[in-house]
Amino acid sequence: MVSWHIEPTSKCILECPLCDRTWFYEKFKKRELHEINIGHLAKFLGNDSAVTMCGNNGDPIYHQNFLELCSVLKKQNTAIAIHTNGSGKNKEWWQNLTKQLGPKDSITFAVDGLEDTNHIYRKNAKWDTIMTAMKVCVSASVKVIWKFIVFKQNQHQIEVARKLSKKIGIDYFMLEKSDRWWDQTDLMPDQKYVDHKHEYKSTVVKGKNVKGIMNPTCMVKNKPEYELYIDSAGNFYPCCWQGLYAFRHKDIFDPRLENFNIKNTTAEEILAHPKVKEFFDKIYDYEKVNKCCKIYCGATNG
Repeated sequence: MVSWHIEPTSKCILECPLCDRTWFYEKFKKRELHEINIGHLAKFLGNDSAVTMCGNNGDPIYHQNFLELCSVLKKQNTAIAIHTNGSGKNKEWWQNLTKQLGPKDSITFAVDGLEDTNHIYRKNAKWDTIMTAMKVCVSASVKVIWKFIVFKQNQHQIEVARKLSKKIGIDYFMLEKSDRWWDQTDLMPDQKYVDHKHEYKSTVVKGKNVKGIMNPTCMVKNKPEYELYIDSAGNFYPCCWQGLYAFRHKDIFDPRLENFNIKNTTAEEILAHPKVKEFFDKIYDYEKVNKCCKIYCGATNG
């Protein structure tokens, strides 16, 4: 079964320094605002699907009709995993959301530190509303996860945050090492908390000759089935990385071509398209894949 990574909206109230949305605004001084069409998405997914709701630019909870979106998907027996910064919504809103979700659903809160540090990276985050959200969610049947990305400013708080997560009733505290250190070393924590794949990625970005191997995360038993990506405008990409501003216009999935938008095609038609099949047929060949695939799913050979 194909699982999907859906970006419901490009809206977010935060200004995280390493976010693609922040980069785009700093570069062009404008926003691209889109929200996924609920009817199009429901028809495209059909029944009994698995969906992760996150995004390159937006946080799913800021879709203006997010509660309706979840309601529609649950009626189609969709397993929903929501990733959010958790900020800015009131207690009633979270109660209405969790009423729709069950044990096979999850909410992951991206909270990088405590009250005095989370906002340093998660700019504009509202701590009190995050704590309200977590406490409402743990009282429901949905699985709740706290994802803690380690930065220089919060690395000393890991164990305190872990203890707080247990006190609140969080199901799982997930420590994450970032590899987004290409040009942002001022935020970098101690080396034991760094994902050093950024060194390989930087080499590929700079165009240096690298011999490598592929481990494409979109593939399951040689089939494209894991978290295929739909952005907030309804455009299909093999993964969220292909949907980044740096890559989205440089392949057959260019949204300007409107060849692979959920409003006018089905998942089966997309995956059966000759150009899409050709893309996935060469996905394990390091010499033939595009730069995005090399950067995010490649590794040095030896």
